[in-house]
Amino acid sequence: MMNMKFACVAAGVPGRNFAEQCAAIARADCGGVETIVFPDTPFERWQAEVRAAASDAGIELVTVILGGLALHRTGQDAYVRESMQAIAELGARVLLTPEYAAQDPLPIFPPYPAAAAEEHARVRAAMRTIGRSATELRCAVHVEPITQFESRFCRSVADAAALCAAAESAHVSLVLDTHNMNITEASIVESMRTVGDRIGHMHFADSNRLPPGHGHIPFGPILATLDELRYGGWISFECAFPGEFGATLRRCVEELRRSVEVL
Repeated sequence: MMNMKFACVAAGVPGRNFAEQCAAIARADCGGVETIVFPDTPFERWQAEVRAAASDAGIELVTVILGGLALHRTGQDAYVRESMQAIAELGARVLLTPEYAAQDPLPIFPPYPAAAAEEHARVRAAMRTIGRSATELRCAVHVEPITQFESRFCRSVADAAALCAAAESAHVSLVLDTHNMNITEASIVESMRTVGDRIGHMHFADSNRLPPGHGHIPFGPILATLDELRYGGWISFECAFPGEFGATLRRCVEELRRSVEVL
């Protein structure tokens, strides 16, 4: 039976600061937190703040999202390297997608507009650089497929798998988000099976970006597939929480644990 480890993305957690968010996550019986950095993050001060907040709450800093990335543009290398170094020093993992921006015009029907060949080449070159840094720093990097509405380079699980291959590093793997997969994949579980042991991290959110059980995604088969794949990583909630945060999250965790017990 899969041993489930639950974390929560801090952006969806109430609190006046990161320390209060970590404390709220701990009270809700989750053991990990995700946060985000940006190109203007003062990394030394940020390291001290997140290290103290997670330690005081008794939880683990699991992953850190690289915000503001646009790997199809030049001038990203210094930010990526500095942030990876800071994250590795904290013992956390890096989470990224090569582009996160509202698409204009909005891609309604496939085939979706393609980026220019030179932009794709810059993304692949950036992924090779990231792969070398991941290997050198011994830092896990997770690549997240999002949707056609937010990216031209990583619109599906297959796209993300190709970017992982381009990185040429055993330290680079996939993070799969159930909300995104509900939009982009013909079958969530079949797409999971196609990448198998390349799944390094999971984001759980229902079809409406609320916690599991608040939409129409069937999480039982997803958990069964993770168990089948012997997944041993974190399940992190990237969603909004209706009602009282702690009660909602605890109830969600309890229901997911019960689902695993009957597998």
